[in-house]
Amino acid sequence: MLLQPFVDCYWRGKFNIKSEQTVAFDMVPNACLELIIHLDDLRCHLPGPNNWSQTPDYMLIGLFTAARQVRFPGMVPVFTIRFKPEAIFSLFNLNGSEILEKFEDISLMLDNDFRDFCHRIREEKDTETMILLTEQFLLKQLTKRKKTSDYVNKAAELMRNNDFNNIQEISAEVCISQRQLERKFRNIMGVSPKKYLRLTRINKVMHILEQNSPLDLTSVAYHCGYFDQAHFINDFKKITGKNPTVYFNEKQRFITLPAQVEIN
Repeated sequence: MLLQPFVDCYWRGKFNIKSEQTVAFDMVPNACLELIIHLDDLRCHLPGPNNWSQTPDYMLIGLFTAARQVRFPGMVPVFTIRFKPEAIFSLFNLNGSEILEKFEDISLMLDNDFRDFCHRIREEKDTETMILLTEQFLLKQLTKRKKTSDYVNKAAELMRNNDFNNIQEISAEVCISQRQLERKFRNIMGVSPKKYLRLTRINKVMHILEQNSPLDLTSVAYHCGYFDQAHFINDFKKITGKNPTVYFNEKQRFITLPAQVEIN
């Protein structure tokens, strides 16, 4: 699949499906970027520089490194494309540093072809057709854009697969100096390799915790590349705002994985 190096998944769902009152959740960093197309006129609200802001029709959420709250004043249906963060350079010629820790109206950043694509998605009722239209659009984008540096792509994929535990090993594997990798990686991804590696590890923890298996922190930490449980718990709290045990017991308060397509 030509888009596999760029797209993590597609998903369609509804938040606050009971529409009883405004509800709030904590969004947990997922080491990806989210392009969210709202399918009707109701929007979610995210914290802005000064106050809460209603999100735009077509929103790109950049990479963020700590949990943040999102509010839904009613039922909010969406179609979402979850991108690997290096993808937006290859697909849209945007650097991750431009949208780090924030959300943007992506229709103002791209051309009319993108706005036409979003309008077609909003008009479509069938999810499979939405995905087909999306892949046609993204493949067309690939033919127009320059490729991301191969070593940045490869380094990011190695981190997501947890094949290596430190940046020195990764830079050696992609045959580039650590300094050069860090400079190019930060520009394209928006964060340093070390910080992105931390995000990918905690994202792997989230996948394990979603399986509702008995909580064994020692095994989870080791499986996700941590050899020191204290280090694991410290990273987990920095990113989610909670220690692993509290998070496990309050999972319904968090938005983490795309499997949660209908959240009350």
